Amino acid sequence: MSRPADASPTSETRGREAPGLNRRFAENLVLLRGRAGLSQGRTAERAGLHLTEISLLERGLRLPRLDTIVKLAGAIEIEPCELLAGMTWRLGRNRQRSGSYVSQGGHETAMPDGVEPS
Repeated sequence: MSRPADASPTSETRGREAPGLNRRFAENLVLLRGRAGLSQGRTAERAGLHLTEISLLERGLRLPRLDTIVKLAGAIEIEPCELLAGMTWRLGRNRQRSGSYVSQGGHETAMPDGVEPS
């Protein structure tokens, strides 16, 4: 089985690191693609991506690379930041990779370790 040209060797492992980001990106992509009236196939064609890549992204099984976000935004005719709506990250107390993602009102938000959303 061949891998889509856009897939990197670590793309399957990235999803395990931040499932909230995967889910939020997937929701954004489905919503914005639907608003544009595009099928997965047409979106893939316009973005120069494989249909499998669109499917994996929309099911939250893969996080996109930066160039993929730009290609998708161009295909859907939106700004790339719209695909990232509702995603934030804040450093943990020790200022290293220790933040976490929590759900607030249907959006994934990063909170420092030990801090609960208000």
